[in-house]
Amino acid sequence: MGRPGILYLEFMRVIAIGAAVVAAGLAGAQDRPNTLSAKEAAEGWKLLFDGKSLAGWEPHATVAAPATGDWRIEDGAISCPGTTAGWLATNNTFSDFILKLQFRGGEKVNSGVFLRSEKTGQPHKTGYEVQIWDYQPEGYNTGSLVGSLKASPVKISPDAWNNYEVSANGDHFTIVLNGKILLDNRDSKHASGVIGFQCQKGNRIQFRNIKVKQN
Repeated sequence: MGRPGILYLEFMRVIAIGAAVVAAGLAGAQDRPNTLSAKEAAEGWKLLFDGKSLAGWEPHATVAAPATGDWRIEDGAISCPGTTAGWLATNNTFSDFILKLQFRGGEKVNSGVFLRSEKTGQPHKTGYEVQIWDYQPEGYNTGSLVGSLKASPVKISPDAWNNYEVSANGDHFTIVLNGKILLDNRDSKHASGVIGFQCQKGNRIQFRNIKVKQN
């Protein structure tokens, strides 16, 4: 009577392993970069990057035209190789929204995410710059709105994908990095504009999983 019981337990163990593998596969399929889940689509989220091209984006000069940052697509990510300075902007403008994205760079990478910026001029002055730099001399470190609001101290995860969630609702801004709220404050200087990414010479950085939900 003991052996049939052992066989049954072994059978159930194999079934459980198989179910776990299937569940992991489904979870992985739902968590693919540069895609929306059915839930996100139903909630009104839109992809800003298709994982294959710069469709919907425009490169611009910051320091010395005509250099715009040499943006390219690498392994499903928008990449700034750090060869020249520049910035990349969405074709469309946004006012109130939640923005989610992932970025990856070295420990001392200096970059940023622009919000409500104009396509001409310096985007950190015509709009806001959400800092990606842990060593800004004036204390506007990662998570800060440069020149406007300072964030709580934090360190990025170097050479790994970091998760940014940025909420802009009127004059109310919330910045979350890897699940930690860094900033929850108000500023009313800029109301509408493009979303963008900064490329600094000598600073390689990548962006992916870029999605927005307008309020």
